[in-house]
Amino acid sequence: MSERVDYIIVGGGSAGCVLANRLSADPDVRVCLLEAGPSDWHPLIRVPMGITGMMRSRRFNWAYYTEPQPRLEGRRLFWPRGRTLGGSSAINAMCYTRGQPADYDAWEADGADGWNWSALLPWFRASERFAAGADPWHGADGPLSVEPLCCVNPLSHAFIEAAVNAGHGANADFNGAEQAGFGLYHVMQENGRRCSNAWAYLRPALERPNLQVITGAHVQALALDGHRVTGVRYRRRGRERTLRTDGEVVLAAGAVNTPQILQLSGVGDPAELERAGVAVRHRLPGVGANLQDHLDVSVIWRSRDRRGLSFHPTYLPRGARAVWDYIRHHRGELCSNVAEAGGFLASRPDCATPDLQMHFIPAIEDNHGLSLWRTMTGYGYTLRTCHLRPASRGRVGLHSPDPAAPPRIDPDYLADPDDLERLVDGLEHARDILAAAPLRGIGEAELDPGAGVQGRAALRRYVAAHAETIYHPVGTCRMGRDDHSVVDPELRVYGLDGLRVVDASVFPRLVSGNTNAPVTAVAERAAELIRHGETSGAVARRLASIA
Repeated sequence: MSERVDYIIVGGGSAGCVLANRLSADPDVRVCLLEAGPSDWHPLIRVPMGITGMMRSRRFNWAYYTEPQPRLEGRRLFWPRGRTLGGSSAINAMCYTRGQPADYDAWEADGADGWNWSALLPWFRASERFAAGADPWHGADGPLSVEPLCCVNPLSHAFIEAAVNAGHGANADFNGAEQAGFGLYHVMQENGRRCSNAWAYLRPALERPNLQVITGAHVQALALDGHRVTGVRYRRRGRERTLRTDGEVVLAAGAVNTPQILQLSGVGDPAELERAGVAVRHRLPGVGANLQDHLDVSVIWRSRDRRGLSFHPTYLPRGARAVWDYIRHHRGELCSNVAEAGGFLASRPDCATPDLQMHFIPAIEDNHGLSLWRTMTGYGYTLRTCHLRPASRGRVGLHSPDPAAPPRIDPDYLADPDDLERLVDGLEHARDILAAAPLRGIGEAELDPGAGVQGRAALRRYVAAHAETIYHPVGTCRMGRDDHSVVDPELRVYGLDGLRVVDASVFPRLVSGNTNAPVTAVAERAAELIRHGETSGAVARRLASIA
């Protein structure tokens, strides 16, 4: 392929894979996808329970850490991010949730014209291959396989029953007419194997002669000619190269790496750039700002029996059977996404829509699975709860002008005091559910917070000592119309020609759920915008006419 292409896509993650497929569908354009990490060759990527290994990887995971968080006892929180084709869709728990219609209507109210729920629902449906078939909420012909779990631990069923007995409704589809309630998650799997965005979108397009995929290509900066972006500089195998474009560069490196690349290129807040020793090329204060993430806190119980998942020696025979079942039939316990069941609920009666999300894990899950001692010494279960719409805002910046240095990540968790109170509400709801039958008879002892931690003041201290990310950073190149926005509603970077951003960084606000499905839908719609060069309103009208 020529060293000059029509589209350069920076980042082979969830959005980049969608763009590579959709843009290269036109045989008359040349597309090049650059990914800093390796190919997604590792067998644990396709094995759903392989997430336990991917969390520990430093080859397929950026494994970032935040700045010390003053309201979390000065802790530096671990931030795993996918570093391979498929990005975080290659290492996540595969839960397929979209959020709430009000989330996207709020985007439009914030200035993201044309990105409301009615405009995005067709793109969710177009991306999805739903195992139960098409309906008004789901699509059946898209690349991304969405299925029920093929193997469910009995503790997950017990959790759903306990939630219903605690007064909550059951819900078989969190992406249907109603989000509230408890049930099993639908997952991005295909016949018991992970269906990452690389598997769904990129692999079917790899044989196209007009698509080139370069892995191990760490982008150093954008190539600028005045206010025109003409390409990118990247390093591969110790050598720096420049790739030029006659069309556009599309940054799809995610909510952490996209603002980092812009800042390394001299695009951002002048004060931030000058502190890091980077010359200012284009003033754009919103770059890196507006960082949002779902903070998560767990209640952990030791169980009386051995029905859960464990690394205890007594689990070895089951584990051996699970490996055999998976090798032979792609079935069995290795198909578990670990976070099998969950639910959405309101923290308080005055919430119009759910503002808490729960993930139930039929195992003792400690420190992102990085600490295995308690998992090795017994059986139990974990209920993780996050506040879906935090008011706190942080920032991604630079430590230095060296592209190899990790970015400066400061989520500023719990800067808004109400975020803490909602998490305490979540802990109280979680304890109520875990105290209901049948879990009441299964649990032996509450390990965390522990029976001695009672009252809201004590729970606030527990949150400060134990809360962690649930891996949903967004917002650092916000889409909108005001002075703090980075991209317009066509996802073009303000003040620069030939540059767009398509990833979770453009979200004006967090959605009320997991983020991979929304990123995929945004990228589907963005590809249509880029291909046809039309306004978002025109694209929406065209899709409405064929939906």
